[in-house]
Amino acid sequence: MAVAVGVDVAKELHWAAIVHTETGKLLASCKVANEPAAIHELIDQIHAAEGDHGPATVAIDVLGGIAGLLQVMLSDAGLDLVHVSGLAVNRARRATRGGEHKSDPRDAKVIADQIRLRREELRPVTTDTDADAELRLLAGRRRELVVDQTRRIARLRDLLASIHPGLERVLDPTNKADAALLARYVTPAEIRRAGRNRIITYLRTTGRHNTAVITALADKA
Repeated sequence: MAVAVGVDVAKELHWAAIVHTETGKLLASCKVANEPAAIHELIDQIHAAEGDHGPATVAIDVLGGIAGLLQVMLSDAGLDLVHVSGLAVNRARRATRGGEHKSDPRDAKVIADQIRLRREELRPVTTDTDADAELRLLAGRRRELVVDQTRRIARLRDLLASIHPGLERVLDPTNKADAALLARYVTPAEIRRAGRNRIITYLRTTGRHNTAVITALADKA
């Protein structure tokens, strides 16, 4: 005999369902606040069910983020933890009576039933190492920088198109030399006043740009 525990993860309140794996009987169904004390109570409840019915397997439908605290505490408690995707939960719920109407208790029960039906197919959840956590932070930061850079370039192009549409069509703000030009000369009057030679001289002082590149850029401007 054994126990299947399904946890429908949410930002503030999770919902847990404890089910007997052989009979499918619902042993417990309860709210669990997303805070250490409440999660400890759930873990104690699971251990109590293990004492009566056998080893427990716990499944969650979200990994990391809002499930981070729950995930770590369940793993640290020595519980067998697996992941059931939200898509699988949604499809399984729709196959039940009244399944078109979502509810946390129903979803928690469906997650527990997924353990009963296809335990060997579910992916085990392991605790991240310090290196994993650091890599995730670095990757997330890089993604933020890329998104911010794309947004800044779009705003710059939009602004430049309103001031000097012709220049916007021939420049690429992602290039260092082009960005350096825009930092000093933007309007048609500024570019005409500076002239080709002065623009080339200025660009040479802004970095190690290829001579052919800055000459072509000055000609375009």
